[in-house]
Amino acid sequence: MMVSPAKPRGSSPRWEYLILGSGVVALLVLIVLPLASLLKSSFISDVGVGLANFYEVLTEPLYYNALFNSLQLGFWVGVLSVLIGVPFAWAVSRTNVPGKRFIHMTAIISYLSPAFLTAIAYVNMFSPNSGLINVFMRDVLHLPFLTFNVFSMSGLVLVTTLGTFPFVYLLASSALQSVDASYEEAAQILGSGRLRTALTITLPLVTPAIVAGTLLAFVHAIALFGSQAIIGLPARIPTLPTRIYSLFDYPPQNGVASALSLVFVLITVAALYLQRQFLARRSFVTLGGKGSRPQLVDLGPARWFLLAFCVLVFLISVLLPFSTLIAVSFSKTWGLNFWSGLTLANYKYVLIDYAITRKAIVNSLILATVAATVTVFIGAIVSWIDLRTKFPGRRILDYIALVPLGLPGIVMAVALLQFWLSTPIPLYGTMAILLLAYVGRYVPLGVRAASTSLRQIDSSLEESARILGAPWVTTAREITLPLMRPGLFAGWLLVFVPVIQELSASILLFSSDTITLAVAVYNLFESGYTEPVAALAVVNMVIIGAAIWLATKLGGGRLGKANIESPKVGAA
Repeated sequence: MMVSPAKPRGSSPRWEYLILGSGVVALLVLIVLPLASLLKSSFISDVGVGLANFYEVLTEPLYYNALFNSLQLGFWVGVLSVLIGVPFAWAVSRTNVPGKRFIHMTAIISYLSPAFLTAIAYVNMFSPNSGLINVFMRDVLHLPFLTFNVFSMSGLVLVTTLGTFPFVYLLASSALQSVDASYEEAAQILGSGRLRTALTITLPLVTPAIVAGTLLAFVHAIALFGSQAIIGLPARIPTLPTRIYSLFDYPPQNGVASALSLVFVLITVAALYLQRQFLARRSFVTLGGKGSRPQLVDLGPARWFLLAFCVLVFLISVLLPFSTLIAVSFSKTWGLNFWSGLTLANYKYVLIDYAITRKAIVNSLILATVAATVTVFIGAIVSWIDLRTKFPGRRILDYIALVPLGLPGIVMAVALLQFWLSTPIPLYGTMAILLLAYVGRYVPLGVRAASTSLRQIDSSLEESARILGAPWVTTAREITLPLMRPGLFAGWLLVFVPVIQELSASILLFSSDTITLAVAVYNLFESGYTEPVAALAVVNMVIIGAAIWLATKLGGGRLGKANIESPKVGAA
């Protein structure tokens, strides 16, 4: 039974309406008004109001080449994500392969690793002239044909895929564990072999989940700014995020940037719509009840080949990039004479001598802490309105809160710029506009975490307290919030971690006083400071690792079980 805020017994409606109103105003300021400003700006050009910006975006090779490259990148990343994610899911869910926990953690670590740090690591290994592995293959082993140029579409696809295959893995794994084993058993009783059963029974049942994961990988791939800037720009492979970023060089082309951002939004919304359609089909997958646990396939000796494949993915996606960054961070000059030049000077430089780093770390920690707190607070309000009131339009409010799921970070930054530059409030270059960007972008996570927690609380508990005369504030403080606390804390960490590594929105909104950790890493990389960049990247990973450790210890491991129906947040 829902409790209406209009006539609660023993409550203070004024507080309820005040909180309800604050949630509505927050969503208006964070999402609706910036997007409306983005739309308005897209129709304004030097020749007046019209479609000139869209005409330029769709006819100039400069822009449709970027669109083609983004689509090409998304397509190949989607394909490779399936080729890696499905075997991972099958190995963990339906086979007797050893090391399942290791395989699962490989996917989770890949999912949480900042893409731009992985890109920097691969540049250190596979840069055409100075990449360590390339130099070793060419100058030591004299096998130049085994070198790999990371500054290419292939390199960009590879680096991006390492962070996107977990989308396919997690969704496919969940679907495989949900399939009723009786269907497969019936097929085998009727004489179907294992391979035929897998292809004709199991695969069709999990196909919607695989396709949904592929579409999420596609959306995530085209939205990444960091890896596309680090690899794509030197390779002269423009993409939508990097082209939007370049439009803010002097003189800024706000109208064209807005039009290009809207094209970007249309692509992501279309992909997310398709993803939802496929997820809706998942409801037709039969769920196993008691006694219908999925069968584990005995692979025999073949299980070692499957494990070897998973270990290879671990080496490429986790061990190689992470160990490379650590090795570079301790070297005087990155190269084959690594062991003769070990030093801590790079850490001294970035932590003591380079004042910007300390400022960036402090800014990032402050922004992540405040953004996570505000996001969870807004999420709790929106979910309370949705689930505990009969407020007209509450469903619309919930949908508005989920809109940022389809907005890449750089588009959110453009929308905020267009909106706040049109107001007399001087927010550009302040911490406030970064905070607005982070909260607006990650508010879906806050809403989802709060809704999940609130749904688990029987409303009769709150209703009983209020019937006994407890004011609404007391009921919320003594009953609702304590019961929601574990879920809200998990949501807080789910926002804190991506904000620490956020780059795509920050790169347009930061100033010298509000520089963040991810931007500091990117700026050092652009300046050619290879070794200090690696040291700062390691510092970044340590902070992220500490946050993940907290999530595991205090959040019941919910971070690793994050619902990934939404695009990966915090994508840089």
